[in-house]
Amino acid sequence: MSQLTLTLDDDLLQAARAYAQQQGQELETIVAELLKAAVQPSEASSLAKPARPLSPLVQELYGSVKLPADFDYKAAIEEAIQEKYGR
Repeated sequence: MSQLTLTLDDDLLQAARAYAQQQGQELETIVAELLKAAVQPSEASSLAKPARPLSPLVQELYGSVKLPADFDYKAAIEEAIQEKYGR
C-alpha cells in the first residue's frame, strides 16, 4: 500500500478524528472509503450501501417508505405548498 500525506485545517482534522472515534473506525479507513466512493462510484453499490455509516435513528427509518419508481418529489412538494399556502 502507498502512503498519502494530507494538509487539513486543524478544526477539520479535530472534527474528523472525533467522527472516526464515534464511528469506532480509524480515520484512515474512513478517508479511504470516501476516496474509493468518489473515484469508483457505482450506482448499484451506492443504492445498496451508503458511503458512510448511518446513525441508528436513520438506520431504523431507512427503507420504511416505498415510492413508485416514477414518483416526482418536486411535484409532490409543489402540491403540498399549494395546499398549505393556497398559491
